[in-house]
Amino acid sequence: MRRYLRETADEGWIIDLSPEGHRADVATRIFPEVAQELCIAIFVRWRDSPRPRTDWQTAKVRHLKVGGRRDEKIERLTTLRLDDPEWRECATGGTDAFLPPGSDLWESCPQLRDLMPWSSRGVTPGRMWVYAPDEDTLHKRWRRFVAADTERRAEMLGNSGERTPDDNVPPLPGVESHGRTTLATEHRTNAQTVRIGFRSFDRQYVLPDSRLMERGRADLWRVRGDRQIYTIEQNAHPVVNGPALVFSALIPDMHYFNNRSGCARPLYRNAAGTLPNVTPGLLPLISGRLGVPVVAEDLLAYIAAIASHPEYTARFQEDLEVPGARIPLTADRYLWERAVAIGQRVLWLHTYGERYADERAGRPYGRVLLPRERPRCVAEIPDHAEAMPEKLAYDPVTQDLWVGSGRISPVPRAVREYEVSGMNVLDKWFGYRRKNPAGKRRLELDHEFARRWLPSWTTELLELLNVLGLLVREEPAQADLFNEVCACPLITVTDLTTAGILPVPTEATKALKATSDAGDALFDL
Repeated sequence: MRRYLRETADEGWIIDLSPEGHRADVATRIFPEVAQELCIAIFVRWRDSPRPRTDWQTAKVRHLKVGGRRDEKIERLTTLRLDDPEWRECATGGTDAFLPPGSDLWESCPQLRDLMPWSSRGVTPGRMWVYAPDEDTLHKRWRRFVAADTERRAEMLGNSGERTPDDNVPPLPGVESHGRTTLATEHRTNAQTVRIGFRSFDRQYVLPDSRLMERGRADLWRVRGDRQIYTIEQNAHPVVNGPALVFSALIPDMHYFNNRSGCARPLYRNAAGTLPNVTPGLLPLISGRLGVPVVAEDLLAYIAAIASHPEYTARFQEDLEVPGARIPLTADRYLWERAVAIGQRVLWLHTYGERYADERAGRPYGRVLLPRERPRCVAEIPDHAEAMPEKLAYDPVTQDLWVGSGRISPVPRAVREYEVSGMNVLDKWFGYRRKNPAGKRRLELDHEFARRWLPSWTTELLELLNVLGLLVREEPAQADLFNEVCACPLITVTDLTTAGILPVPTEATKALKATSDAGDALFDL
């Protein structure tokens, strides 16, 4: 559509009516009942426009934001003129988004997909009840499912059009096989559960059964391993605050980043962790420029240090309106080594100590704790149904976090307010564990959930608070490093193109075939 409009029209004007983003405050919406982002698009072709149009004659498109409350927006629209000084010219590529081009610094930096080319959407089950924050709930749901007749099973599965009880679907790689059995004939009452990345920093459980999922993402399961780590970026919406990238040792759901879509880039292309998901020739080029050995784990740590903090998002706020992170690649050896050291710690935290562990560097495996003044449960969260927590409350003066009648302290304000692009991490985590859990619960089995607070959730909440607390402490060092990197010489898109690294070879953007997990360089074409 963008190409057609550019080639057909002479001029265009895009008026962004929702700079506040999706589901913004109702008072800012032009139409209060519409939570989606809206714009006005005007394209014209002048009567005396020359035809046929040559390749370089494409429409000049301009962009303008109209923010504020509803009445302020309406007033602005009534006085808006085509010669308003706030219009900004949009990017001119045939399929470029109708947005102003990025800053010179931004455009000179390679995109994340230039560095880690193979990506996949996260797991897309199409129904909520395959996920739960505790395993017991999943087992109860499964037993109810197999106890039902075929007609009821179809109702429990939902009428999505993607899955029926009679579908013959191959199992996901690396999990318990259901053979040729369909859901209509399934009778086993025991179900396997696997931990999964549900939302940023929220580790839940899933029934890893492809028969229950619209798109299980077999390629992600095929590369699951003890060394694997997934980089998740927002690929459909602007990033508004917090880190621009998050990471998980667990296979992520498609909405892992901030509950609004996302794209996962595994570090390795195979389960053994021997084939890095890095553009061919990139690591030798960086190593040659810096004069130090560079491996895939170093590159990912560098990326984490540079892009997973609020300063990055704040500096590139307008650039990030077009989804897709770019990474300033330093040409300075000292800055590179600083970044790798910081990034290793950041990745250790994002994965709850399950990746980049190094006892000598103060990163013990699976044990993430603040060195002092760590949050403790000073008033027990009751585990009986009558006292099931319904909401979180917070006192910024005492730094007390109330979970129902339970209390955890101290919780710094920055931890309580930690967000990933508008999604408050603590609120989202608690929302799926409260008395009336969050989510669109439209199917029968969605309403089978824990009726009391589980002691294991208290442990998980303390772990989450420690992780966020330590990440907040890393942010000043990340910001200082980031600003120094941006002010010093960089390895640019031009450098990578001149060296033949870019454009990325097509085969590097595709998943390996199942037979290549042992290390063969075979691709699905």
